[in-house]
Parts: sequence; C-alpha cells; structure tokens
Amino acid sequence: MVVRSAKRNQRRSSNVLVSRAAFRVLAGITDAELELWEREEFIVPAEESNRAGELLYDSSALKRARLIRTLSEELDVNLAGIEVILHLLDQIERSNNRQEH
Repeated sequence: MVVRSAKRNQRRSSNVLVSRAAFRVLAGITDAELELWEREEFIVPAEESNRAGELLYDSSALKRARLIRTLSEELDVNLAGIEVILHLLDQIERSNNRQEH
C-alpha cells in the first residue's frame, strides 16, 4: 500500500504546473532572460494555461531553465553553445527513451 501511494504522489508532483512569475522565481531568472530563451526555443511553456490565460510551465522546463542559467552564468557559455548542448542532451534523451521501449 505504501508503494502505491508513493507512486501516485510521485506522478502528481511530476505534473505540477507553475505560473510564469513563479517559474522565474524558482529558476532564479529575469523576465528578459525567460523571453530570450523562449524566443530561442530553449524553453517551451506547457500547452496548458491558467484561468487568466497566463502560460504555465512544468518541472521539465524548470530543470531546463536551471541548466541554461548554469551554462550561461557559471560557465560563460554563449547562446550558440547553449543551443548545441541542449540539442545534444535532447538527442541523448530520445535515444535513451527508444532503448527503454
């Protein structure tokens, strides 16, 4: 029984969506940074929006934003470099997903 409820709670937490303002705070980024990363298509909001029509973001977008922030601020990687790194990471993830199925 404990395992079932733990799995159920785990599924719920992975589907949590946050507002743009909350996303920026959690990711530690500015609105300008988020706008730039969205324009470059590094970050994509979830398809859902809240009642006010505001875009929502999921946990995978938050994880990606933190990675981009680290690459940019701590490692001084430029936008072109970030794009290459994200592309390679996406390819690795797709490859791993294919192997699992």
